[in-house]
Amino acid sequence: MASKQRLARLLQQAQRSVRSLHNSVVSAAPVPSRPGPKSLKDAADEVLRSGRQLNHTRANAAMAQVSTQSKTHTMPVSVPIPAVKVDLSGAISMVPEGEIIEEGVYKNLDGHRFEDGRYARFTDEISAFIPVERQFTDPVRTFAYGTDASFYRLNPKLVVKVHNEKELQRILPIAKKHGVPVTFRAAGTSLSGQAITDSVLLKLSHTGKNFRNYKVHGDGSQITVEPGLIAGEVNKILASHKKKHSLPIQYKIGPDPSSIDSCMIGGVVANNSSGMCCGVSQNTYHTLKDMRVVFVDGTVLDTADPASCQSFLKSHKSLVDGVTQLAKRVQGDSELSSLIRRKFAIKCTTGYSLNALVDFPVDSPIEIIKHLIIGSEGTLAFVSQATYNTVPEWPHKASAFMVFPDVRSACQGASVLRSETAVDAVEVFDRVSLTECMNDEAMLKLVPEIEGADPTAAALLIECRGADEASLQASIDEVNQAIMRSGLPLGPKAARLQTIEDYPFHHDPKKSKILWDVRKGLIPIVGGAREPGTSMLIEDVACPVDKLPDMMMDLGDMFQRYGYANASCFGHALEGNLHLVFAQGFRNKEEVQRFADLMEEMCYIVATKNSGSLKGEHGTGRNMAPFVEMEWGTKAYDLMWELKALFDPETVLNPGVILNRDPDVHIKALKPSPAASPIVNRCIECGFCESNCPSKDLTLTPRQRIVVFREVHRLSTLPSPTAEETSRLAEMREAYEYQGVDTCAADGMCQEKCPVKINTGDLIKQIRSEEMMQQPRASGVAKWIANNFSAVTSPVPFFLNMVSLSHSIVGPAPLKYISNWLNRVSDHAVPTWNPYMPRGAAKLKLPVAPTVAIQESTGIPRKVVYLPSCVTRMMGPAAGDTQTESVPEKLMSLFAKAGYEVIIPRGVTNQCCGMMFNSRGFKDAAAAKGRELEAALMEASQGGKLPIVVDTSPCLSQIKASISEPELRFALYEPVEFIRHFLVDKLEFRKVRDTVAIHVPCSSKKMGIEDSFAKLAGLCANEVVPSGVPCCGMAGDRGMRYPELTGSSLQHLNLPKECSDGYSTSRTCEMSLSNHSGIHFRGLVYLIDEATTAKKVPSKAV
Repeated sequence: MASKQRLARLLQQAQRSVRSLHNSVVSAAPVPSRPGPKSLKDAADEVLRSGRQLNHTRANAAMAQVSTQSKTHTMPVSVPIPAVKVDLSGAISMVPEGEIIEEGVYKNLDGHRFEDGRYARFTDEISAFIPVERQFTDPVRTFAYGTDASFYRLNPKLVVKVHNEKELQRILPIAKKHGVPVTFRAAGTSLSGQAITDSVLLKLSHTGKNFRNYKVHGDGSQITVEPGLIAGEVNKILASHKKKHSLPIQYKIGPDPSSIDSCMIGGVVANNSSGMCCGVSQNTYHTLKDMRVVFVDGTVLDTADPASCQSFLKSHKSLVDGVTQLAKRVQGDSELSSLIRRKFAIKCTTGYSLNALVDFPVDSPIEIIKHLIIGSEGTLAFVSQATYNTVPEWPHKASAFMVFPDVRSACQGASVLRSETAVDAVEVFDRVSLTECMNDEAMLKLVPEIEGADPTAAALLIECRGADEASLQASIDEVNQAIMRSGLPLGPKAARLQTIEDYPFHHDPKKSKILWDVRKGLIPIVGGAREPGTSMLIEDVACPVDKLPDMMMDLGDMFQRYGYANASCFGHALEGNLHLVFAQGFRNKEEVQRFADLMEEMCYIVATKNSGSLKGEHGTGRNMAPFVEMEWGTKAYDLMWELKALFDPETVLNPGVILNRDPDVHIKALKPSPAASPIVNRCIECGFCESNCPSKDLTLTPRQRIVVFREVHRLSTLPSPTAEETSRLAEMREAYEYQGVDTCAADGMCQEKCPVKINTGDLIKQIRSEEMMQQPRASGVAKWIANNFSAVTSPVPFFLNMVSLSHSIVGPAPLKYISNWLNRVSDHAVPTWNPYMPRGAAKLKLPVAPTVAIQESTGIPRKVVYLPSCVTRMMGPAAGDTQTESVPEKLMSLFAKAGYEVIIPRGVTNQCCGMMFNSRGFKDAAAAKGRELEAALMEASQGGKLPIVVDTSPCLSQIKASISEPELRFALYEPVEFIRHFLVDKLEFRKVRDTVAIHVPCSSKKMGIEDSFAKLAGLCANEVVPSGVPCCGMAGDRGMRYPELTGSSLQHLNLPKECSDGYSTSRTCEMSLSNHSGIHFRGLVYLIDEATTAKKVPSKAV
């Protein structure tokens, strides 16, 4: 589609514009029909009246061509792209013929926002209340912070980290005064280009505790939240509220996008997000009760406050009257009202929420305004607070995966379930999706039928829920009966059909999780398998469910004709909502042309042929802005422009998003995805990783590290770089050293949330290794330390004791000053001191074997190999801690209580897992220590026959990652897992604390022992409180050398006042946690040793 502006500008694109006229008429009709000549002439006359300069000759030609099209439903004709260009940040754009960009001449258009003094004036004025430390203009952070999950790239001139509503109240009027466009950014997980700008980006994410307040009301049926909270966090808050107050019903927010554990409330409201199970009825539009909203003039409206509402009605009378008049006009237009209701009966986020103009009476302007702002993508106002009516999260669920021999039958099944049942969720899988499912072993066990399915096969993933088992079963019966009554064929092969009994509902949460995990994993599977150098695109369309079979088949045929062999169509079948996932390159004009042609045809299939939504739930952004008129028709489209003018007459708020006069904006500023390293080439830049990153509030996130690394690589490989590109590369390299490399904990927690399982820490370690290869002296020192490890580490306990003694004599101030000075002058080589630094550990005592070896009933003796890590061999408890014994002493006590003979590996004082070398980039030294340790463990464990306990979780993780002997892999245990599997039934537990905190180290989380950790702590304390911090940022000693890293991460610690102490399984993490919480964190073995005695009669393990 091309809007009417293209008719006025490019004569050679008349055919595309002609189709636009036709589509406008079709979509404006209450019931889809082929327009006759009269309606076509009316449409052409409207174009003339709106001042778009379409001359009579072209109008008549347009009507003639559209008339022909309407009879034959001719596919859109490809319009050649004249040329493409690449900008300074690598983005590629089509170049229309005759386009002129006047350098230095400001226009409020993407690519034309040149500095003419307005940005300097804006910056000067906001600097009166925004510190320069929160204003970013350097090439690394503008590039990194300006990147979102879409396939578009605009580089902001200025990024401002905003801390609160009051700052926004001051910033927006200044932006309006100077004509400086601003764009709001929360998590940056949006997919349509709505959160990017080449002007000013106002960033409210990753600003510490700011914009993260909340209040749960009553029983949890309402919650008030700020825009910086992650949606999944809100559900955890509600779950905690239910548990704390022993409430009968668990509530959650309605929207449940697949990015729920990464996206923030600001984006959920701005995009009117929905998801797999919430449908239309539980999206933000239908579940938001109230909001606080900041308008472009700085005025705040609190819709929950009658005084605020009354004040707004008076102070903004022109806006209120304008909205009221529009509502009257729409409600008085039966054809337009019918269109709006039909459009929003299914998922639709194309354009503005025009349903607000028909859903509320004209004498309720506040309700209309409130709902217009939902889904407006930051183009009308900023939502600083939202109150949701939450929805029940029923505890009883069951899921079934039903396979059909063809797409049409599967989609018809979804239509039957929508019309005849109250089923909770139905997801459709096409044949490509089923092929990907076959790669999942657990999925194949549950649904073996998908292997060898017909080429046309498809499937439905169905979920039923209930408040109790009876209501759940009633829902299941209703679904099964509806499918049976429909007479639809079941089974993956048309030649060998199956019955409903072959597709049971799984009540086991573990089995249901397998099904839903596969569904959630479809997007990353396609993304991870794409060709290096291409981007993963996710289009998001919807149509009436009865049209879903035709639309899905048309789209599949389209992908095949355009050569997208691995494109996949799947999605929320109950709402007629499909996600189209495919790999697309933007490396040259031909690839951009292919994408442009695909978009034209896709929009025709969805909006024209199937009366659907071009955006079901991902928002319009820039991606669909040129096609809004095609879907909605001219009358509704003009109405949207009127709304924009009422709320933002100077076009300051996110210009170019939702509404855009440029018909080619969707094929401009396309983001490249240059191949840079096999470690990160699969990154889809979704941003899911960011919430786990300890440096997110300090410097960069994993996504941002990757995008800057890619850009540095692109710039460094340009065949003939300009002077500007050469200068940019030098600046980025220099800044990236600290922003990207030095402040990365490299703990791998990003991998836990990454849908394609990228560990950005591996990239950073690779960079460090390459840097160390250029420093032979440093590598030589590392090898010497590795070869003389015992000699180097044995004096450390004495040194720590001397530091502790100095602290007791001179106090903390001198030690802090001296260590900070040494840290600075040594370029962070010397750690900084804090009051929770450990004393030296007691010398390791070799164990004494029991007089009579205790044997299990199986005849196997109770023997264990114990490897005290170098950290616990050197570091004891903190000076102010009441505990004085070391971790090895506590573990030896537990082994003794359980009657275990303990074997210490030979030469233990010279052993190291190699992590301290590996994290710094000394791979050779790390590998040497790893091989040495592996040999010692093989000997001590009799070739892996005896269990091996490593007392520090990160060390165990490093050992598992580096060993070559498979026999050892299953013999290695972290303390928590060993105690749970081997000691619990041999110990008597009692509760010795009221409330304790626990922090599960990153490595333990990755090994999946969080539940075991909490259960063991729960045997010793009445209440166990998780730290709530994914990673403390300590990363060995990096947090001591870069204390700002741990300070940034642990600012989010929020432990209850009654919490007496905390426990972990990493001594260095415990130091940092103690320093930032004010309570002593120590190894969990301290708590367990205190809480246990030997048990004479064994019982079952937990």
